[in-house]
Amino acid sequence: MDIVAHALWINLVFLKNRKRGLAVLCGILPDIIAFSPVFVYVILMGIRDWTQGFSVKILADYANISYNITHSLLIFLVAYIIIYLMTKKKNIFLFGWALHILIDIPTHDEDFHPPLYLYPFKGLIVDGIRWNHPTFMIVNYSALFLIYGFLVFKYFKNYKKVKTKNIKNTS
Repeated sequence: MDIVAHALWINLVFLKNRKRGLAVLCGILPDIIAFSPVFVYVILMGIRDWTQGFSVKILADYANISYNITHSLLIFLVAYIIIYLMTKKKNIFLFGWALHILIDIPTHDEDFHPPLYLYPFKGLIVDGIRWNHPTFMIVNYSALFLIYGFLVFKYFKNYKKVKTKNIKNTS
């Protein structure tokens, strides 16, 4: 799934959590860590063909390795346990990272970065729906639009009630 959709879905899941922003950040970091160096290099160098050049090959290898690491539920679990042992706190916001992985498993097909969600154990992938397929994109963003629209409607409906109640109490 694209970074914007990840952020929006994770924001919804952590809507009532006071560390929602950290959860969203943890939820988009797997893709940022994996792909940002490649995108920055390609843009700065004006490269149009990603397969050319020694540096691009190194960055592509970096992207593949870091993608596998950041999209592994086992790596997430080890990292979570280490952070828990260091902080002695249940850092729930870190589950934004796990949610990212769980979203990616069914939204990637075997031809387009299928997450090796049990990496370093290889071979376990799900042949899902490609997230950038137009039909999926329409359904995904329509669902987000409807859910956020409902939340905005609910917010303003409650805001109007509270404001009306406050006006009556001051009269």
